[in-house]
Amino acid sequence: MRRARRAGRAQVYLDVSGSMNAEMPLIVGLLGQLSSWIRRPFWAFSTEVVPAVIEGGALKAGTSGGTSLECALEHIAKTRPSCAVIVTDGFVEAIPKKRIAALASTTRLHAIVTRDGNPSLLKAAGIPYSQLGSLPT
Repeated sequence: MRRARRAGRAQVYLDVSGSMNAEMPLIVGLLGQLSSWIRRPFWAFSTEVVPAVIEGGALKAGTSGGTSLECALEHIAKTRPSCAVIVTDGFVEAIPKKRIAALASTTRLHAIVTRDGNPSLLKAAGIPYSQLGSLPT
């Protein structure tokens, strides 16, 4: 007997605030290439977390706008995935180190910061991150 299983291991959270608009086509393309490693649904966040899909090369998610990483962290704490990846430009609120330490016991957390983003608040909170490089000319 075969059991159905969720594709991918990582639960992905995509920052869909207005400051991400310029990078969004590139991020959507990247997520499309990594789709076999991404757990479905993947999540979009602004001031709330909602399911997101990529259809026809475009992101489909209904969110409120703005940016709050806290809603994504709360969702991670509630759903307790083994791995979570946050894609953001880093323009978020300050994050208490205690909050990240509490998540670390159940979830391996990593952030991907856009090429023009600012990882300083993620770094200060102790969230490991990778920053995308410049596009080739």
